[in-house]
Amino acid sequence: MKAITFLLVLVVAIFATTSGALAVRAVIEPTVGVANGQAGVGWYAIGTGGHYYNASIDGSQLLIVNTSTITTTAGINLTVVAGEYWREALGDALFQLPANHTYVLGPFESSRFKQYNETVLINSNATRGSIALVQLP
Repeated sequence: MKAITFLLVLVVAIFATTSGALAVRAVIEPTVGVANGQAGVGWYAIGTGGHYYNASIDGSQLLIVNTSTITTTAGINLTVVAGEYWREALGDALFQLPANHTYVLGPFESSRFKQYNETVLINSNATRGSIALVQLP
């Protein structure tokens, strides 16, 4: 009985110390687009911990990625992670983005990319560049 209790405590301790590290993702808050107008875009630095955004409004959100950098000519890879709905078998979407350009990605269909908690997850292999989310009117 002591051995089982010890193993249970050990497993809980390991989970508790690693679950926080796995869950560190930066949220990308949307910039709301205005019909026939302009809005200031909220840019976020790209990090290797990943990003997410709320996907409760389907099909009307675009990612804007700026890979401009003065430190390297290497591009970045962005992965939009497959979700948990009926088109998840199509897998992740990988974008290989050369440096010093701006890209508009999306919209991403919820049946393929939305996670169980109403978010879309984005991973990156780099810590350079910036990313923004635009909510279309």
